[in-house]
Amino acid sequence: MKGRNIVSLFALILLLASCRANGDADASVAGRGTGSIVTAVQSGSEDVRFTTTDGIVIAGTLYEAGSNAPAVLCLHQWRSDRNSFATLAKKLQLKGFTVLAIDMRGYGGSTKTSDGRSIRPDRKAGADIEAALKFLRGRGTVDGSRIGIIGASYGSSNAVIHAAGDKTIRALVLLSPGLNYFNELPTEAPVAQYRGRPMFVAASSEDLRSVETVEAYREINPGIEFQMYDDAGHGTDILDADVGLDRAILNFLEKNL
Repeated sequence: MKGRNIVSLFALILLLASCRANGDADASVAGRGTGSIVTAVQSGSEDVRFTTTDGIVIAGTLYEAGSNAPAVLCLHQWRSDRNSFATLAKKLQLKGFTVLAIDMRGYGGSTKTSDGRSIRPDRKAGADIEAALKFLRGRGTVDGSRIGIIGASYGSSNAVIHAAGDKTIRALVLLSPGLNYFNELPTEAPVAQYRGRPMFVAASSEDLRSVETVEAYREINPGIEFQMYDDAGHGTDILDADVGLDRAILNFLEKNL
């Protein structure tokens, strides 16, 4: 009997110690405030859909960061889709940014109209951007006065063309930009029109057309922040090259949104 009592007492001590440890852990989370609670929510994402003014159904992934958060819209490069931004989006989300990455018309899940007709990719995506921004601003958790856009390759052209005429866009990140992709997306005039707001531009040294574009942009707007990498590829491939572009983007957005 005495032996059983000792065993029971020992089990009780272990149980109390476990409860104490769990309580300390809970207190630690509570002590870090709402940021930790948001982080738990931030680990998820949801697929969303909305329709453009010309009837294209746009698919996206929303990484929501909690209430009153700054927001970032991500625009992929040609022959790509929203998944190319997934890793960066999750990192931004954990730092308090709500991120919406979309498939631009003709790619990924954005291949049909609202009445079911199939569509082909289109180099001009202004209506897609407008619909995406309307969707973001309609979220009760987004601070509509703090919105930025990240674009890669032709996505960067569409980003700066839109932002030139939309003064509510607070910051731009352009990956491997071009002076006039496909001879349909001239960007020098929009860069000049955007002047006065924060812009970060990145390219890889072997990507000669993008290097030429960065140099031209800097002549138009000497205040542009830029980063050149070596042998890192094009567009979102630079993110995958693990050269520190994700940290540079995060630092830029934290400073300007």
